[in-house]
Amino acid sequence: MYPIAPSNKLSVKTNPSTTFLSWHPDLREGMYVTPSLEMFTIVDLSTIWVMVEVFEHQLDWVSRKLKAEIRVPALPGRVWKGKVDYVYPELAPQTRTLKVRLRFDNPKGRLKLNMFAQVEIHGKPKKGVLKIPQQALIVTGERESVIVALGEGRFKPVDVKTGMRSQGKVLKKGEKIVLSGQFLIDSEANLQASFLRFSEVGQQPSMGGHQH
Repeated sequence: MYPIAPSNKLSVKTNPSTTFLSWHPDLREGMYVTPSLEMFTIVDLSTIWVMVEVFEHQLDWVSRKLKAEIRVPALPGRVWKGKVDYVYPELAPQTRTLKVRLRFDNPKGRLKLNMFAQVEIHGKPKKGVLKIPQQALIVTGERESVIVALGEGRFKPVDVKTGMRSQGKVLKKGEKIVLSGQFLIDSEANLQASFLRFSEVGQQPSMGGHQH
């Protein structure tokens, strides 16, 4: 056993990313300690884990070694790139989510314990699935749509089903879609009117025939 006293000092060499975390709550000056007692905790933040949860229907898209990115609101403008390190084997019964562990290098120690982050996992590519830029999608409370450019100044609104649960394809390969910024729609009513206008523009007037 060893007494704790001001004259008994132990130097511990660490790298710049090492952080002192906590003392044992019961340590007092003059106490005797044994080699098995955990006196304090230090952590090496040069490499960190980020714990995330994915929904049950997303499991087929996630596996080890996939690329991942995080953005931390407390550190704006920075992006950390890492990988999926481990996919846990059991779902949480209450939330039906699966825990996934991501691994990131953190050589300067900017990322700290218990920070919140926005996470992107680059899922495994799927065959036969159309991809569109996120800014091309018009989302309201009732529908998700894109504007398809037909050419010669004509456009057509197309409702789509997005996400990994989509089973059908509404767009055809090779169709051109309109990105955000080309149409300003500030309400659901304007959206409905705009869709109707696009549809009317896309219809060609009939030729010939009789008026009754």
